[in-house]
Amino acid sequence: MKSLNSNLPTSILVTFGFLVLLLLPFEPLLSLLGFGRFVSEHLGDTLKNLFIVIFGVVMIRRFGYRRMSGLTKFRPENLYLIIIPFYFILAGPAEYWLLNYQFHQIDPMHILVLLVSTLSVGFSEEIIFRGFVLTNLIEGKSSGQSIAVPILISSALFGILHFLNLFQADAHIITVLAQVVYATMFGIGFGVILLRSGSIYPIGFVHGLINFFSSWDQLPGAVEPTNVNDFKTWEAFISVVIVLPFFLYMVSQIKSISLNGKHQIGQATEEE
Repeated sequence: MKSLNSNLPTSILVTFGFLVLLLLPFEPLLSLLGFGRFVSEHLGDTLKNLFIVIFGVVMIRRFGYRRMSGLTKFRPENLYLIIIPFYFILAGPAEYWLLNYQFHQIDPMHILVLLVSTLSVGFSEEIIFRGFVLTNLIEGKSSGQSIAVPILISSALFGILHFLNLFQADAHIITVLAQVVYATMFGIGFGVILLRSGSIYPIGFVHGLINFFSSWDQLPGAVEPTNVNDFKTWEAFISVVIVLPFFLYMVSQIKSISLNGKHQIGQATEEE
């Protein structure tokens, strides 16, 4: 580990802390308070992600990564890079339209609960994996090592976590493998955007919106087509293909990232 990156053990420990916080028992507590299953699950997720964000911010501040993590910059550089992944937002509705999902009986309150929950996921994952883990690995890389290495390692950690989806009742091995692949590709892309834009807030927001528009089938009252399982393998393959152009373009941007001293990356940071 030390030869690969001196800060890899710390990054793994913070990732483990992220997993521990995901186990907080908010859902059963909310169920006891009389909330329905959907609201309990997603409101519980929101509360977990709030704790994860607090944990991530505390770690970022503790290690002195505020500027490099993008926490102090609200006006990003290279705004066009943040706009590019917006095309993923259209992928979810397009799939639901093509497969003839029905959403006529959806409660608007459930839509709001889902939106808040998915946005909280976007911000919590970005704070941990881009804000802390990526920054920490950049600080731990050797002087002659390419910045692509910490980007890849942090993204691989993010992608590997999606193997946990195998424990879901309706898990499909092909679908989960595809999730691991495209989550890793997303991680690389969002890592590049953070380092080129200098702000973590836009990618947290975009990440959350992508999750929201691809999660409508979870809404109570959503009616999926009877043959939806026949498309699982194709859906997995198509998901990776859709992410590929974004991934390849962001990889081409890595050469534009330059380190300008401790805790600063190119023009991506500014004085606090």
